[in-house]
Amino acid sequence: MKLAILLVLAAAVAACSDDPAPGAAIESARPTELVPADDAHDDLTLVVHYDDSDGDLGGGTVDIYDCRAAAAMTELAIPEIAPERGQHIAGTLELHVNDIGDLAPGELPAACEELGVRSLAADTAVFCVILVDAAGHRGGGDCTQPIGIAMP
Repeated sequence: MKLAILLVLAAAVAACSDDPAPGAAIESARPTELVPADDAHDDLTLVVHYDDSDGDLGGGTVDIYDCRAAAAMTELAIPEIAPERGQHIAGTLELHVNDIGDLAPGELPAACEELGVRSLAADTAVFCVILVDAAGHRGGGDCTQPIGIAMP
């Protein structure tokens, strides 16, 4: 019983965090296999749950790292979300990364390593998402499961 009460209290404290950095959790990644040589099958859609304690995520950016190479990063602008800042917001973003190319696995981006990604097989890719709010606060981020890369 005491453990259950402690868990509820810990969850309540975490929900009321004063940390201004937005949190991200990838809910889904589609498709499960990309075909870089086929324009109809080389786009990735990520659904990301966000949680921002101070409501200033809108006006920030999403950094999406392709963990196959250190220089492979896509930055997307986040439109305004909350009618006013200073309020806790949470929801989902649907992110589209178009025209993912064929990359030979190389040096992992630092962001991917920090999020626990290790070396990748030649026929897979992992994508990591980090939210940056309008004030420049970088959240912890999250990564996809390995996504297949089909070669022609």
